[in-house]
Amino acid sequence: MRGWRHAQRAAGKFGLLAGTALTLLASCPAVAQTAFELPVRAPGAPRPMLPAAVKPLRPAPVVRPPVDDGLGQVGFYLEADTLVRDDTHNTWTARGKVEARYQGRTLRGEEVIYNVATGVVVANGHAQILNADGTAEFADHLVLDDQMRAGFARGFSISLAHNIHFAADVAIRRSETVNELNRAVYTPCDVCTASGASKIPTWSIQASRIIEDHERHLVYYKNAVIMIKGIPVFYAPVFWHPDPDSKHASGLLMPRVENSQKRGITYEQPYLQVISPSTELTIDPQFNSKQNPLLMGEWREKFYSGELDARVGYTYSRDFDGDGNQFGNLTSRSYIIANGAFAISPTWDWGFSALRTSDKLLFDKYDIANIYQGASLIASDSQRLTSQIYATRQDTQSYLSIAAVSFEGLRPTDIDKTLPLVAPLIEARYDPKEDILGGRFRLTADAVLLTRDQSPVNLVAPSADTRQASLDADWRRTFTLSNGMRLEPFAQVLGAVYDVANLNPADTAQRTTFHSNETLGLDFSWPFIRQDGSTSVILEPIAQLAVSPTAHADPNIPNEDSQVFTFDETNLFSTDRFSGFDLYDSGPRLNLGGRVTADWGDGLTARALIGRAFRAQTTNIYPPNTGLNRQASDWVVAADATPLPGISVFGRALFNDSLRADRLEGGVDFAYSRAHGYIRYLQDDNTQTLAVPGVVTSGVERDLDAAGEFYVLPHWGISLVGIRDLQLNAWRLRDIGLVYKDECIKVEVVYQHEDVIVGRLGRSDAVFLRLDLATLTAQGYKNDDFR
Repeated sequence: MRGWRHAQRAAGKFGLLAGTALTLLASCPAVAQTAFELPVRAPGAPRPMLPAAVKPLRPAPVVRPPVDDGLGQVGFYLEADTLVRDDTHNTWTARGKVEARYQGRTLRGEEVIYNVATGVVVANGHAQILNADGTAEFADHLVLDDQMRAGFARGFSISLAHNIHFAADVAIRRSETVNELNRAVYTPCDVCTASGASKIPTWSIQASRIIEDHERHLVYYKNAVIMIKGIPVFYAPVFWHPDPDSKHASGLLMPRVENSQKRGITYEQPYLQVISPSTELTIDPQFNSKQNPLLMGEWREKFYSGELDARVGYTYSRDFDGDGNQFGNLTSRSYIIANGAFAISPTWDWGFSALRTSDKLLFDKYDIANIYQGASLIASDSQRLTSQIYATRQDTQSYLSIAAVSFEGLRPTDIDKTLPLVAPLIEARYDPKEDILGGRFRLTADAVLLTRDQSPVNLVAPSADTRQASLDADWRRTFTLSNGMRLEPFAQVLGAVYDVANLNPADTAQRTTFHSNETLGLDFSWPFIRQDGSTSVILEPIAQLAVSPTAHADPNIPNEDSQVFTFDETNLFSTDRFSGFDLYDSGPRLNLGGRVTADWGDGLTARALIGRAFRAQTTNIYPPNTGLNRQASDWVVAADATPLPGISVFGRALFNDSLRADRLEGGVDFAYSRAHGYIRYLQDDNTQTLAVPGVVTSGVERDLDAAGEFYVLPHWGISLVGIRDLQLNAWRLRDIGLVYKDECIKVEVVYQHEDVIVGRLGRSDAVFLRLDLATLTAQGYKNDDFR
């Protein structure tokens, strides 16, 4: 009995050491979660020490929630066919189906030896640890000491969450901060078939050695190879990157490789330098075989009140076209993309954006990505760069913004001197907390100063400089009657003053003009609801009556803030459909419509709206293809529906009295296990842009846009992308690709043709290889030389 108690104490210590040691060794597999995508082994490079001695990955156990075995934190359970005490060698040996449980872990093996004198534990024969979280570790042979200063495992493998697997011929824990895997394999792919048989993973990373240094927050690789279906495709003799457990650590980042007709073979190798826990610098040189290098850098810094992100690029080169042909003189070419946003107080913020380039096509020529992302008050679009500095104040009742804004055009036809400098731009809103006359009251104010170097109409004439201030007071109250009828009376008063110089080449005088508009009106709606089982239908007639003094566009007021206009269901019942103050509606007018909504349950719905606007007198301030200048506008029709699971459709249109569509837009989205994508169609007989009241500056649009992926087999499919300009009868973009996708990889080979001509870049054809590996950064390789 006395010897058995001694055996229990010794076995308990063994359970503590063995269970914890394998958990420590398991920290090594996390290294591969950010493994580096490597180029093919160079000719003459040493052959990597690889797969012969690396055993196949063992099947992962089913991950289950932790189960309380009743042992608590100090209890220990040991089961074996035999337990032998050897006083000569001072060891305890458990043999035959050994199973030990301690602190939620289960250790199994054919033989476990504990040396009482030294505290060394040795486990032999299919040793395995099952952790409480469902992860599993395996080893053919395991050795560690009682101080956890060193650990050793042979024939080691591990299965982690997210289907991550690791295997190594030898795993060594060198110290508290350094782990080493020798002849190692990593994969996030399935290693077993549905029947339980082993299979070659879709992709894996093999290395002769992987070292994880937690003190320096770095992971080192020696002879690293990426395998696709067991075939080596990329190799690097030495590589290192930040430890995945560390959020900030210096090191090399994912490279980018490209072969294009305009730049030739391109290689980018970013390097991240962590300066402090809140500051980091990325240096990213781009080397091109046909063009001079481009040096890029990015500075990111977080403050207690906000953050800063600044990107720059510089090259000294000639200009070049889409075929890579150089022309012009050698000169400096550069760009800056910087954004910052900061909190001054709980209600005050300030920020800035600085976007500028020396070459309108620089971003396209060097494929600079993510140009228009970043915090800003006024967003840039794909054709204009917006630089600004601003401050905002906001609480529950009020909003104030003060900004200065300038623009740089990237369109080939843009002349920057005709784009305005907006400084200052002031916008304010105030909503009193208390009701006024039983309703909601709102004040909106606006002030702006616009200056230009040249007139956008006459390039040799001085440009119109505009100073404007306006105030808008709006009141609205809601009454809901017992029969469900909803009445909303409203009142609006608008006043604006303009000071304009150099209005046109023939009139260079400075003029001050005041205009105002007063509106009284009533919104009416009366919903009728019918319920039949799980189906509900709502019919809702809607009307709006508004009365304002009759007015016409003032030729002394340039239209600066209401140039883009669209008439659709979103502003059918708006008292003023313009986004700014320079143009406004007037006279008696009546907007009528009806809306129907149906819901069949399970997410199946349908909605539709139809309506039109009427006015007592004609006007000339709206685009002609809306009908809003007439006494009766075009018909506004809009609908959307989800008629079947996985399918949604929408449509909107403007129909004139002869039922011809002046504007038509529609589309369908679909999403199923083997097919997903969309189709869009747009027809606009006159793009509604009002640089001058009553004058539409753009032309006809007819576009068809579609994209999708279709899987003929469970893992194999095709991808399609197309943008067709039906007006010009030309494709702006065409993609067709062959796709393979499984649980850990997506490979897409794509042929792409672009008809778009941007400056001198010209049309292009390309073949892309897009590669996305699970747990690794997606990387694409492309060849633009296909013709």
